Amino acid sequence: MRDIEKYTENYIKPSFEEYQVLFRRRKVLEVIEQYSPKRILEIGCGMEPLFQYLDKDYEIFCVIEPSNVFYENAKKLAKNKNVVCRNEFFAPVKELSDMKFDFILCSGLLPDIEQPVEFFEGILEVCNPDTILHVNTPNAKSLHRLIAKEMGLIANEFVLSERNLLYQQQQIYDLPMLTELVEKTGFEILDSGSYFVKPFSHIQMYEMMKKNIINKQVLEGLYQLTDYMPEYGSEIFINCRLERERGN
Repeated sequence: MRDIEKYTENYIKPSFEEYQVLFRRRKVLEVIEQYSPKRILEIGCGMEPLFQYLDKDYEIFCVIEPSNVFYENAKKLAKNKNVVCRNEFFAPVKELSDMKFDFILCSGLLPDIEQPVEFFEGILEVCNPDTILHVNTPNAKSLHRLIAKEMGLIANEFVLSERNLLYQQQQIYDLPMLTELVEKTGFEILDSGSYFVKPFSHIQMYEMMKKNIINKQVLEGLYQLTDYMPEYGSEIFINCRLERERGN
């Protein structure tokens, strides 16, 4: 059982994650613009729930967040918006199915999930045939992990780092693993890839930012670099939906 309070305490400490989340959000907003959903479910929002960055052109936005700190923050930010906040772990309950979501967001959450097959099967139960599911997660084949492997610092790219262990994370995925997981639980892939090439660890990147060795312009270049290195971004994503046979 994960210690949510300890996870929250560690997550909100200053780190390179404050920059990483900017590019994660950018990718999610690109997908939102592509599909123009009206009824959105975000599973796990951290300190930056997505509804803050959307125009009010949605009918309902539901946030599910088990951390009390993150939930209270989301609830405060949700005032005067069409937002429902639920302080709980995700479960495929009828109230969620009744909201008829056309977009479900699982952003940066997958490494924390102890039983990923059951988790995606639960998401399947609150989908309708046209629901788009967007999943993003750290990439085992991120450039910084491959460099660490070639340096002999880790035995292979799937080894959990100190940071992974600090956040009580269970598993690191590459794109083939993530594809297999979502397909075997009943989804079909619409689009997939990686984004934001990160050549060094979070600790190293944060130190370079603090010391002005690199700046936001460099980070912007690293985001665009996946055009040349499409497999080696720091995070991977999949957009998928219910298999057509199931949907019918």
